[in-house]
Amino acid sequence: MGKVAAVYNMVPESPEINPEDIVKAIPSVLPDGVGVNNVVIKPFAFGLKIIEVTCIMDDAAGIIEKLEEALRSIPNVQSVENTMVTLI
Repeated sequence: MGKVAAVYNMVPESPEINPEDIVKAIPSVLPDGVGVNNVVIKPFAFGLKIIEVTCIMDDAAGIIEKLEEALRSIPNVQSVENTMVTLI
């Protein structure tokens, strides 16, 4: 079984939300077998910043859906968008 890298853009609910608080919450919600490889906070629009998260996991059925659900469960996250999935 191979490994998969998945990249997500996470958008906070408002510019007042500290993106670092969201970043700190990510490891605690990840499903078993999923790890964070990289996190980058980037300017987005109107004072908002997006959080680009790269996760590494086994290529297993249903793991992407579990990961997306976990990321959406973090408080103060408005949206989670998958921007890339690739085998590594």
